[in-house]
Amino acid sequence: MKLAEALNARKELEARLTRLEERLHASARVQEGLEPDESPDALYAMLEKAAAALVEIVSRISRTNVETVVEGRILADWIAERDVSWRRLRVLQSALRAAAPSYDRHGGPGSVRSVTTFSTARRHAELDALALRINAIDARIQQANWETELL
Repeated sequence: MKLAEALNARKELEARLTRLEERLHASARVQEGLEPDESPDALYAMLEKAAAALVEIVSRISRTNVETVVEGRILADWIAERDVSWRRLRVLQSALRAAAPSYDRHGGPGSVRSVTTFSTARRHAELDALALRINAIDARIQQANWETELL
């Protein structure tokens, strides 16, 4: 199985756990004298089976990410850099939105004027460079996912 296929399997198992949770909620309480549509015990058994499969696939994905080297770095390091870069990108975007001028409809001659405290041009350039870096890293990761056998 390729790493990319395992990632898809992980996503499907996580979705299955969510659906089982919803089904357990629906079967948790019924009107006195009635039976639930589904047996809670059967649902718990399915939950345990899906959870065990998820532990297995997540462990194998993690081992593969640590053992796979892409351009001199382990895949886990590329993933960490991409994830942190995404977080930095969102922070920069948020800061740039906060720095954007807002217009007070009631502002008159006596109103207080606000100014931006940093160079938005420099931060926009940083944002653009970061987005390009994320795309390049993600391309490496995606390629490795489809070329790498799951351990």
